Amino acid sequence: MVSRSQALKGFLSHVALLFVNFCVFVGIIESLDLFNLESPLPWLNVLLLGFMLVHTFILLSLQLAIQVLELIRMRMPTVLVTYYFQFSDQEAIPLWLLDPIRSRLGVLVLILIITGGIAFYPIFAVYGLLLVWGHLTTIALHPQEIVRYFGIFLNWAPPLFLVVFVVVILSVLAIEFRHA
Repeated sequence: MVSRSQALKGFLSHVALLFVNFCVFVGIIESLDLFNLESPLPWLNVLLLGFMLVHTFILLSLQLAIQVLELIRMRMPTVLVTYYFQFSDQEAIPLWLLDPIRSRLGVLVLILIITGGIAFYPIFAVYGLLLVWGHLTTIALHPQEIVRYFGIFLNWAPPLFLVVFVVVILSVLAIEFRHA
């Protein structure tokens, strides 16, 4: 049985990780504004930023899928960027879905982390945090302002991103429950 302190610690950990993921998402969405036609970026910058955005978006959707899975199973949240660094080479990875030996999804996550996830994820998290903090300090938190900013956020989040999030999350859940 889970004690109250463990449940509270798990709840606060999930809320904190959801906030970090939200900041990463805001950082990704705001970075899309850099691709405007009025002041185009140099070709190499477009290539690098595009790689960073696609890479971090895939890692973010997988992170959210794993977090939803752990919420369902009532476990502590797993931060994918640091997950593989917690185990030695001889140790078995507890979550079989993230084990690169037993799961292709584990191979994908490991490749995403090795090819830059360890750097890109915190970059977008800090950028998103600064943007969220900047928006919150400039508005008075009245209910009508909160509703207005929620509408702005819904306009920020293109429906295609939300569809991809839902598909990835449902796919990971289906894979996990099929093998459980």
